[in-house]
Amino acid sequence: MLLGSLDLALERYEPLCVPSVFIGGGTPSLLPPDLFHTFLGKLHSRIGSPEEFSVEVNPESLSADFLKMLSESDVNRISMGVQTYDAALLNWLGRPAGPEAITRADGLLAEIWKGRLSRDLLAALPSLISVPSSKRSKRDSYAAIRSHRLIEDVRRALADKPGHLSVYELTVEPHTPLAAHAFDLELLPTEKEIFTEWRELVEELRSCGYERYEVSNFARPGNRVLHNLRYWRMEPYLGIGPGAVSTLPHRSGRALRLENSPQLTKWLADPEDAAQGTVLSAAELMLEHFMMALRTVEGLSISQFRSIFATDPVDVAPHSFERWRSAGMLRIDERAIAPTARGLDVLESVLADVAGESDRLDCALECHWPSS
Repeated sequence: MLLGSLDLALERYEPLCVPSVFIGGGTPSLLPPDLFHTFLGKLHSRIGSPEEFSVEVNPESLSADFLKMLSESDVNRISMGVQTYDAALLNWLGRPAGPEAITRADGLLAEIWKGRLSRDLLAALPSLISVPSSKRSKRDSYAAIRSHRLIEDVRRALADKPGHLSVYELTVEPHTPLAAHAFDLELLPTEKEIFTEWRELVEELRSCGYERYEVSNFARPGNRVLHNLRYWRMEPYLGIGPGAVSTLPHRSGRALRLENSPQLTKWLADPEDAAQGTVLSAAELMLEHFMMALRTVEGLSISQFRSIFATDPVDVAPHSFERWRSAGMLRIDERAIAPTARGLDVLESVLADVAGESDRLDCALECHWPSS
């Protein structure tokens, strides 16, 4: 089904090339290596050998045979979700892997895998779950324990010097199992504590040779993730499978957003019928350019923006951009608008200002996306 959907998409949209591939969901490593090897061979016959070919794996299902198979299949990057090495927190998060499984997977990667590697961690966790109740009397001691836990996670994740590390802030969505932990949620860090935790995290990674090139992503030189950069640069991308999303050129000059149904049975019954398509307005696409590009240290390309919307990005939200530039949170020159190191820490406020002002833009935007 996946290959059939890919064939239809390649025939319909006729991409000139496929520079990157990401096979995710965390569960590809559950498949038998021989079956996945066959799938990868058929995939390569359709798209060639992309510059970056990533596969996501979970610690509890990773095996030596699976890693050897990936090495023989032109896969050149692995992304593994760790979240934390703390046993109590892994249990609280509902993760099937404990510290032992993660340590075992780390050992396999160190022994077998020679390609690029990225690990994912979580910040802003209530690490007090594993702290005795007698120590729950002073909030400042909680913050110290939490920061220590995150730094220890980082040091373990970097033990074999992977090229890339992603650190995401925990988000507790309503009506989820985590939201039911009312007592523990009271122990989540405050915004001020999160800010301090992140500053310590960034400094630790900087001292280890990792650059923060996007809000949540850090890389050693030459190890930025090409696939993610394509999203942040607002380049077209194709998603295949249940729940996958695509953003593709539309004959109107705007962007076509396709969203596949996340329901497996519905997608299997008819992949095309299970997809919802929307042509984004020029204003919607413009806002997405701001939201995505300003997440990165390279920022929003002014020449690209002009070629798509026939206007200067600074003119879209002049007061917001000047306010944050004057505050030292944005860098603006003839090439780009980009967040400074300090600006990455307050990016949500910057983006909220830009979105609010650009939403009041009273003109008909041109739109010619993607630019050549």
